[in-house]
Amino acid sequence: MPQVHAFFDFDDTLLSGDSILYWLRFYYRHRPRRRVFQLANWIGLALVSLRLIDSHTLKRIFLMPMGYEPPAELDRLAADFVREELAGRFHIPVLRRLWTHHLLGHKVVILSASATFYLKHLKTFLPMADIQGSDLIWPERGFALPRYKDGNLRGENKLKRMRELGYGPAQPLSFAYSDHQHDRFLLAFSEFPVCVRPTGKLRKLAADKGWPVMDWEETGKLPRWRVLLAKFGLLVLAAGPGLPATGSDPLKEAASAREYAPEHVRALRERVGALPVDALARIFGVSERPPAQNT
Repeated sequence: MPQVHAFFDFDDTLLSGDSILYWLRFYYRHRPRRRVFQLANWIGLALVSLRLIDSHTLKRIFLMPMGYEPPAELDRLAADFVREELAGRFHIPVLRRLWTHHLLGHKVVILSASATFYLKHLKTFLPMADIQGSDLIWPERGFALPRYKDGNLRGENKLKRMRELGYGPAQPLSFAYSDHQHDRFLLAFSEFPVCVRPTGKLRKLAADKGWPVMDWEETGKLPRWRVLLAKFGLLVLAAGPGLPATGSDPLKEAASAREYAPEHVRALRERVGALPVDALARIFGVSERPPAQNT
């Protein structure tokens, strides 16, 4: 049977919010004396607004103080961060979709521009996933920025990484999930793209291309201005609550992955005869019955 793949973006797709902003808040809370580096962050934000540097360089500025941490200590902080800050911020419908893909025997790949030094600890909650992030080379001495080992894993760089992993120019029998127009390359690369609560630009692109959109209602949803204010606090001050935690427990969600798009199941069955659709219907409550015809 051909291998089916499921590619997931991380920030604002699988995770509610931007993990790097939560990392900065977590880091400076545990290393208050390093807050002097926030001056460099503010200068970097000004330079980005003037278009003198790009967002890839800005992220290197944000992560500069981590280069002064002993590797073992940085790893300990990163593990605590994932457990304490990220584990309760997964988008539950997307997390359930991920587990469903895994339980169907699909290969799950997370491709994120976030830094690998903390992303790798997601394995605690998502042991089946191949996790690909931005690898950083920390400076050995002096006041210097970290460098990307293979570039910032964003936009077209995701396709470059996938080619390095052995995937072809287009991946049949594959799903891709993302919220942002930067991932239009990844979405077009896959046979079954899914736009997850997309940005306005991606929503328009999805309408033009006929890509399905994954939306859901959320209790206690914040108005747009509150979301932007929370991100501003995390970005500029490395403080504030950010978006409210979802309260999801990834280990419990593994046992209750019950959401899956029936139209994708039918499309896959046409291509993969041995797909266990009957088992899927029993375990996850997905009906195979075709939609009722209008009379």
